[in-house]
Amino acid sequence: MPSSNNNSPFAWLGLLKWSLAYSDGTRPSDEKFNPMSKEDIEFLENVMKDGIIDEGERMKEILRNLTDSLEGMLTETTNQEEKRKESLSEDDMLDLFQELRDIVEQIDYARAFMAMGGIKFLLGCATTEANVPKSIRKSALSVMATMCQNNPPVQLNLLEEGHMPQLIQLFLDYTPTADNGNVGDDSIREKLVQALSA
Repeated sequence: MPSSNNNSPFAWLGLLKWSLAYSDGTRPSDEKFNPMSKEDIEFLENVMKDGIIDEGERMKEILRNLTDSLEGMLTETTNQEEKRKESLSEDDMLDLFQELRDIVEQIDYARAFMAMGGIKFLLGCATTEANVPKSIRKSALSVMATMCQNNPPVQLNLLEEGHMPQLIQLFLDYTPTADNGNVGDDSIREKLVQALSA
């Protein structure tokens, strides 16, 4: 006896058969479509232009903004007050690093960022202790770890360009030993291990 339950898998099968009988996609529909008006075309073009972000251009913009702000942190100028107004705050920079990390999670964008010189920039951020906050250095290492993750061309670039020894040395610099008297920093070493192991 058939069940009166509407969630029967056979009900879906019947719906599929009915749908295929009346429209299988191989013959044109009886409905006629009017061409789009100029206003509709312009509206659609504007939505497509304004609604889609060019990730490559966004990476360049982020790199430019971060570089300008970091240069402001590192250089001593006579107009220090004016430089501070132009540069981004630490929180804004961390937000840009987070956005950059989200972008380079896609393998192709990680390779594009590498081609822009992104690895050298990130290493520069990570290895410069003077005037660069620890949170910025950690974020740079986090982006690098994301770029290297499951991405052989980026990993190969790290090896060929000699960046692996720099990362290893940085790890050792943040390792406390009786000989060097360094205060260890596990949070930075954690990010370095992520970058090295990816």
